[in-house]
Amino acid sequence: MKKTSLFWIIILVCGFLSSVSFNAHAVIVDRIVAVINGKVITLSELEKRAAPILAKYLDPDMSPEEQAEIKQKIYAQILPQMIDDYLVDEEIDRLGIKVTDAEVEATIDNICKSNGLTRQEFEEKLRSDGISIDEYKKQIATQIERIQLVNAEVKSKIVITDEMVKDYLRRQKGSSGYEGPFYILEHICIVPEGDSSAARERARKRAEEALKALENGMSFQEAARRFSSDVPVAKDIKLGVFSLDEMAPYIKEAVKRLSPGEHSGILETPLGFEILRLAGISNAKDEEVDPATMEEVRRKLYNQEINERFQEWLNELRSKSTIRILL
Repeated sequence: MKKTSLFWIIILVCGFLSSVSFNAHAVIVDRIVAVINGKVITLSELEKRAAPILAKYLDPDMSPEEQAEIKQKIYAQILPQMIDDYLVDEEIDRLGIKVTDAEVEATIDNICKSNGLTRQEFEEKLRSDGISIDEYKKQIATQIERIQLVNAEVKSKIVITDEMVKDYLRRQKGSSGYEGPFYILEHICIVPEGDSSAARERARKRAEEALKALENGMSFQEAARRFSSDVPVAKDIKLGVFSLDEMAPYIKEAVKRLSPGEHSGILETPLGFEILRLAGISNAKDEEVDPATMEEVRRKLYNQEINERFQEWLNELRSKSTIRILL
């Protein structure tokens, strides 16, 4: 009886030690790759963030050495972004920025409306993409928080005067050696939802639907609202004010054939598929700058200033923080 009991005690102890050994190994594998003001980023968090990019660049036929090299390069690019995210989240907490459920719901309702979808259709589309509505709400809340942070720390401090706009137009003429005209462009932009040929084909068909709608009398504004992709680079109909020298060759050729108010055919661009509309033309002389050109250039300068100020603010935030990278 005593021998039997001793046997089972030995088995249980061995099993416990084996479990402890395994758990210790797991902790070693999931090591810390960065420490930001006392908070840590683990290797598993970095791997999760990098997974979609790694899926594009890693090939099963690659050698282990090649795979390890690619992983290291991608990790080295993504880790600084994750560190910046931690710093931004800290500032959101420090400033007490809170997003209500009502704000999230209103944003989702606007997204549904702009895409011509009911709430049920939208949620079904999310599920088909492997995203739950609760997960999507968290993503929207994060985006709203960061917009409010930028408003508080950056946007409120930016003013673009008329003289700054006119000075920009003068410098554009001087730097390019081109005396105008400047073209005010709008666009309908469909961005493929993925890198596959099937995704590009779906985007092309949507662009064809948009062009057909325009030809059937739909306004450019309505077609842009209905057909443009719901991503920041595409959802704003206003593209900007450009001289011909600033345009890519394929854009230049399309725009040169347009009169104000006319739209182009479908252009395949790095973004996806675009239809351009020439909203107006200005020769950019100070006394003749039309209001539409002034506002477009003001928007362009404002966005440039936001990006520059935000980067300066982020650099200052980094300099005040304690950051250790252990990758």
